[in-house]
Amino acid sequence: MGRSQASKQTGLTCIEKLRLLNEQEALVYFVLNGSNEFLSIGELKALLETYGLRGSLSCTPMVCTCKTSLTILDKIMERSGFLREAGILLGMDDPENPSLDFQLPDQLPAGWLHVSVMKKTVGERTVEKYVSLITKSTGINTSFSKGCEYRLIFSNGAAYLGVRTHRHRDGLPGLGQGFYKPFDRSIALNPRLAKALINLARVREGEVLADPFAGTGTIPVIASAFGISAIGVELDWSLVHGMEKNLRYYKANAIPVLGDSTQINLSGIDAVATDPPYGRGASTHGEDVASLYSDFIEKIPSWVGRGRYASFLAPLLLEDFVDDKISCTGLNLVGKYYDYVHSGLTRIVYVVKNA
Repeated sequence: MGRSQASKQTGLTCIEKLRLLNEQEALVYFVLNGSNEFLSIGELKALLETYGLRGSLSCTPMVCTCKTSLTILDKIMERSGFLREAGILLGMDDPENPSLDFQLPDQLPAGWLHVSVMKKTVGERTVEKYVSLITKSTGINTSFSKGCEYRLIFSNGAAYLGVRTHRHRDGLPGLGQGFYKPFDRSIALNPRLAKALINLARVREGEVLADPFAGTGTIPVIASAFGISAIGVELDWSLVHGMEKNLRYYKANAIPVLGDSTQINLSGIDAVATDPPYGRGASTHGEDVASLYSDFIEKIPSWVGRGRYASFLAPLLLEDFVDDKISCTGLNLVGKYYDYVHSGLTRIVYVVKNA
């Protein structure tokens, strides 16, 4: 490290020092959400593509790595619904045949070592031996202290050493709180899944997203917090009234619309993310659920431009019907992720692209 750069680091926090050393691009790691690992990977890939990165992701159980700027890392972790943590990766090793060849800073910031083993993919004895080697070679020990939180993560025969820079947050960007809505329903979309749907639709700040079955407005509220303009369409007047309360509470850049989304012209929008009604507590206003999905999927190509995306949920019992409908409509099926809710409901997260 040069003298001028070292002088810049005086008084900086651990993470600020590491950011200074990785100003342009860094090798980073992500820890996925164990409740739905495949959806976590799908969301991460979508966010990387949203910010212009393709084909650089490498994954083992519960852990993914790639190269990106720390600015993009900040954006990804601010938006993600299913990523547990992220950080700067100092290197990878084989714990069975260790080389301890890590890219450590010349002046290693003080801190402590937090060890995790993912899905028992590495034996306990191997972990113990490797932790002992790491602590001796770096001087970092496993007793909690101030400074950097160094992460040693074991997954599928690999050991990842990094520094945690981000933790998952349940709140919304810039608001620093949990997700609260003045008007809510027990069957309203989970905020974490709403975030994932928005991200899977690959929509960026400044663009326009539509939710044609908006309900209480969870997706429009969150999209607005991400810097995305939103349109929330809902057929039920009482829900539109409640959605308007929620949008007003968050000062959301979103428009509530009373109407039937299959009869409204939504052309010119950049993406669709939605949760159509299908469960026991949802109302389809007398329309057969299969017919509702048929009308909805047929509308997607006229709503979003070529090369743009739509994400939506569907119950497992409609899987074959929805798959056939997507194929017949000419949409490209980009991803399918299964989400177990309870014994009576498993749903599928669909991602389609207007070819």
